[in-house]
Amino acid sequence: MPEAMPPGDRRQIARAISAVENRSDGYQSFLAQAYRLPRWADVIGITGPPGTGKSTLMDALTAHWAADGARIAILAIDPSSPYSGGAVLGDRIRRTRSEGFENTYFRSLSSRGHLGGLTETATDLVAVLSLFGFQRVIIETVGAGQSDVEIHDTADCTVVLTVPGLGDGVQASKAGLMEIGDVFVVNKADLPGADDAALDVERALAAVYSGQPGVNLRRDGAALPPASRALTAGVAALQRRHGDPRWEDSAWVPPVLRLVASENRQVPELAAAIDAFIAWSERSERRRRRTRERAYAQVVRALSAMLLAPYSREPGSEEIPASVEPWVDRIVAGAASPLEAAQALAKDRRLQ
Repeated sequence: MPEAMPPGDRRQIARAISAVENRSDGYQSFLAQAYRLPRWADVIGITGPPGTGKSTLMDALTAHWAADGARIAILAIDPSSPYSGGAVLGDRIRRTRSEGFENTYFRSLSSRGHLGGLTETATDLVAVLSLFGFQRVIIETVGAGQSDVEIHDTADCTVVLTVPGLGDGVQASKAGLMEIGDVFVVNKADLPGADDAALDVERALAAVYSGQPGVNLRRDGAALPPASRALTAGVAALQRRHGDPRWEDSAWVPPVLRLVASENRQVPELAAAIDAFIAWSERSERRRRRTRERAYAQVVRALSAMLLAPYSREPGSEEIPASVEPWVDRIVAGAASPLEAAQALAKDRRLQ
């Protein structure tokens, strides 16, 4: 298997990322090498509703790890323009502590209309950054709502942020964000209501998990105590990810940390929790399983993109591809349905 490339200069890395993101000439060779690496960088996802301080936390974590000599890359996903497809916020200023470290690399990316809080090429870009020798990749998602949970498919550890004062926003996010977190953070913990916000999260977790935050080990052959909540499909999925206390030798209980990222308070504790979860994932084979799921998801994405390419148009274009336009006219005239159009186009595609 190939080894990681020697660290490249920023222009070389930027060109490689642009080639993969835009699917321009040469991108296949980068991916062919990257996906054959024996090991990728650790991927840390930072997600949460808008205004929770994801960028500040990303900056603080980057500086913390970079100070120890690790090579850190940051992919910050921005909302995309519905007209140009570019990032609405562009390369906004996110870095104050970490920008002075030569062993860090920052790239702002457009989601390009992709739903789920990421960009469609996020996994490919993690592979490419691993090829350039980065040991950690931090992904900051678009400000996430209840359904923007795709980061869990890409990250080795997902950090979910909240802040005091969200109120019903915390309740509304439980069905989505509350179910993907490996570590939870109440940021801006110096504000009033921080303890209440943390308690809300802890109560939600207590309905599913039992034990102490972090790794819980089976002792003297006795099973870990199960949570009181009924074993629903959602709970079963969480136990597959974090351990089933009825049968397994260890289980992970997501910790809830209070910190002030702007002042670097409790950031080392967060970094330690992330490392503890990744180490437990390695020992329990969870990371291997997640890597397999990530590979499968990327195969499906690549296949979908290839199949849809003949029928897609560039962002901002009003021109409907010639293969689809007759069907659009028939649908508008009331002579066909979108399903009939899709079935006919798919059949034509198979016959080619």
